[in-house]
Amino acid sequence: MEIFFTDPGALEAAGVTDAQRTLERHGLHAGAPFILSDDGSYDVHLNRFLWSLPTLGVRSANSWRAYALDLLTWGRFLHEHRGKTVWQADRDDVTAFHRARRVSPDPTQVVSASTWNRCVAALDKFYTWAADEGLVARTPFKYYESSRRADFGRQVPVRHNRAVEKAAKRGDVKFLSVPRYAALRDVGLHGLRPSGEIDPSFRGRNTERNVVMAELLVTTGLRIEEAASLCWPELPAPDRQDGRKSVSFDLAPPTAKRDKGRRVLLPNRIVRAVADYVEIERSLVLDRWRARGCPLPAGAVLGIQPDRLGVRMQTKDGRLRRVPWSRVPPAIRSRLFLMDEQDRPLGPACVWLGHEARPVSLSAWGSVFVRASERCRRYGVDVTATPHVLRHTFAVHLLSALIHEQIDSVARHEMTDGVYRRIIGDPLDHLRRLLGHSSITTTYIYLDCTDHAQSLIDGAVDAWTSEVATTAAQVSQENAQPVARVEGAKAW
Repeated sequence: MEIFFTDPGALEAAGVTDAQRTLERHGLHAGAPFILSDDGSYDVHLNRFLWSLPTLGVRSANSWRAYALDLLTWGRFLHEHRGKTVWQADRDDVTAFHRARRVSPDPTQVVSASTWNRCVAALDKFYTWAADEGLVARTPFKYYESSRRADFGRQVPVRHNRAVEKAAKRGDVKFLSVPRYAALRDVGLHGLRPSGEIDPSFRGRNTERNVVMAELLVTTGLRIEEAASLCWPELPAPDRQDGRKSVSFDLAPPTAKRDKGRRVLLPNRIVRAVADYVEIERSLVLDRWRARGCPLPAGAVLGIQPDRLGVRMQTKDGRLRRVPWSRVPPAIRSRLFLMDEQDRPLGPACVWLGHEARPVSLSAWGSVFVRASERCRRYGVDVTATPHVLRHTFAVHLLSALIHEQIDSVARHEMTDGVYRRIIGDPLDHLRRLLGHSSITTTYIYLDCTDHAQSLIDGAVDAWTSEVATTAAQVSQENAQPVARVEGAKAW
């Protein structure tokens, strides 16, 4: 069994005309995974589940890939070790799968508890869907029920999968110190030597693009899916009016996780760096594209008259319709090409372009940071970075700065009601909103990672014990004073 991905361009190359619309007529979408057996056979129902993921609440292309990989691993295990298909699995197969994945004597085959739980969640969704479709009589999992308090104090039942390991915990958050990030940027991405000199042996391309993307991720906390989907007409201009260091930007909901758009702060220097990249390096890519005759990829979507608010896009019936950026999903953004009033191609709407003037894919971005990390390690700098590590780096360092700023502000004023909420609650909630977390409990993981977390705790404990000691001494002194007066009076 192997995983493949739907590619309209490959269909066009094979002679299928208007491949994108052909896929849409059959309910398919670009980038959708599908699984083929070793003999090339195609399980219609198994792949129908993978195509249905967007309607089952799974919107991210990375999540589609993860679901397909979990199903592939499960299917291979059943075929090779149990002689079954996914449609014949029972509870004994789940037990055997857990033994192979979690308690195998071969340590190279053992996965973490969080990886196991992710796989269980994917298979649970698959079998729940299959049961609803009448493809299986029941799921191979066991369940138990509990209750939780809902609105107005009402208790609602909650079903839990027994295969989930309750002891599973989040792993340590991986982030970079400031010197290590600087090495990633300068040595890994920009191609310099650790001394700061130019390395003539460096053969990297699109260095300015890669450096600006890294700076964007580490100063805003954007997910790579969010940053990679940005279109240049929607970006704000640098704020030069009141001297502020950042400008607010409303992230389009379709590009964010669970369609939860949010307002982020873009540093002015980053906005200027993106504008410089668009004006120089990106323009050179488009010049080469125009020299080749402005070829449009299969399934290209055409748009005109773009501005900060939206773009006029061509519908299936050939009409032009004004669409705000807040309603344009990543799948459309990656295929959107802008035209001028004379129907001449201006280029892709996406900010980040590859060598062929195509938007950079998420897998390509991952490869950029893998190569940059390897280059750093060749020079003796221990750096292992991914786009998500830069998001963690933003969160950890910003939270540390926010907490210290709040403590300093409290130290300059008298202690008032709500001061403890201000010290801890406000920075966490502010970071939660910037990162787009639904619950503040998700943001708690960064508290243990701040550089000064232990010093903050030690300082708080020291302040508390000093206050207790001072108060106790004052009470003892006050209680001793009347006794001294009485004894003095008797002596007099």
